[in-house]
Amino acid sequence: MDGCKTFTIASHRGFYDYPLPPQAPFHVRISLKGVSAQDEIERLAARAPFVLPGQVHGTRVLSADRALRYPEKDRADGLLIAPGDAACGLRFGDCAPVVVLSLGETPWILALHSGFKGTLKNICASGMDSARQRFGSAAPQNLYAWVGPCISGACYSRRMDDPSTAEALKVFAPEAVRVSADYALFDLKRQIAGQLQEQGVPAERIFLESQCTCCRTDLFYSHRRSTRENDPRMLLTIQTERPQKAECT
Repeated sequence: MDGCKTFTIASHRGFYDYPLPPQAPFHVRISLKGVSAQDEIERLAARAPFVLPGQVHGTRVLSADRALRYPEKDRADGLLIAPGDAACGLRFGDCAPVVVLSLGETPWILALHSGFKGTLKNICASGMDSARQRFGSAAPQNLYAWVGPCISGACYSRRMDDPSTAEALKVFAPEAVRVSADYALFDLKRQIAGQLQEQGVPAERIFLESQCTCCRTDLFYSHRRSTRENDPRMLLTIQTERPQKAECT
């Protein structure tokens, strides 16, 4: 993660608005602990067409202009959005919300659900491939990326006798793994940051949320720490509007 920057969500007001550059024609926000993701989905869908895929921990990425509108759902874990497309959402609980922004001739934004399986399969590469197919290659100086709140490398453990663990040990960078006799710890943020750099996003334009969802259950939803089957997930939403200006620091 050398060269990457960090940001810290400290708001307890229910939502965090991502600090996109002022010229970005998008609004990105994530709901925090205490907000009903389903209520927010229903509110947005009642106001305008809304895209909410059925997430399956895969690498399929949808273009929002061709995706089914809620309550109908495509099966996918990524969304590619351009100005004028429908508002979109993805749900999270310990998995990493990844947002990539391009401010080229045609601005676009990519939202990805990258948990252990998505990171292992490199959904970042799939998402950037989709963006290149639709919009062409993006110049590195036009790219920004945010890796939002997710479980940290200190908390995300998997047993060594799990076949997926053995597969991940072959794929994850050595600096994104710590191994003991019985389990391995995987640092999703570190691995995702490396994948984004491989796709041309400069390290100094990658922003990593500094906290752990498993540790900060006062602020975030954690699947691993949840005690209720119906505990609401965090909802990341992307709208092609800017209600207020914010600066990227």
